[in-house]
Amino acid sequence: MRLTEKFHNSLRKYIKILQKYADRIWYPPLIGMLAAIDNFVIIIPNDGILISSSMLTPRRWFTLALCVAIGSTLGSILLAAFVETQGLQWIIEIYPGINQTKSWIWTEDFFERYGMLLVFVVAITPIMQQPAIILASLAETPLFLLAAIIFSGRLVKFLLMAYIGSHAPKILNKMRGLKTELNDAGVNTN
Repeated sequence: MRLTEKFHNSLRKYIKILQKYADRIWYPPLIGMLAAIDNFVIIIPNDGILISSSMLTPRRWFTLALCVAIGSTLGSILLAAFVETQGLQWIIEIYPGINQTKSWIWTEDFFERYGMLLVFVVAITPIMQQPAIILASLAETPLFLLAAIIFSGRLVKFLLMAYIGSHAPKILNKMRGLKTELNDAGVNTN
């Protein structure tokens, strides 16, 4: 068994344990906190956790989406604040080679052309948002403006995902970029 396969199996196991508590009052803030942490560790399948949680507790879809959007925004702002104070070198130490990835190069090119519109587009899609946040921070974008744009995009994205997860889960199989996250969260996409 390959290392990545072992990792994904472990991740599924822990998410399955976590989701046994999806009906608890503390669960939405907890998955919001996981969304914040994901800005630094980039391995938490937030989209999959949100969708599967809204499938498990369909009446809480709005609360789940709101908490994940808030958590994701707070994590983004913390990342931006660290980049503002520590600079690009700090990012390269934490994420070696991130500035050589396709996502980084694509984001850098588009950020030069479209600025904060790119941040909104990235926030509303399943694309990795860290490069856009880092570039916006390096461009000295005010944190309040960055937070407002990220929250707007993330809220729309997560409300849509949670609503579909709670009301029409079969549509999710047709959404590009979600299959791995859904599988990691224990949702069978076949």
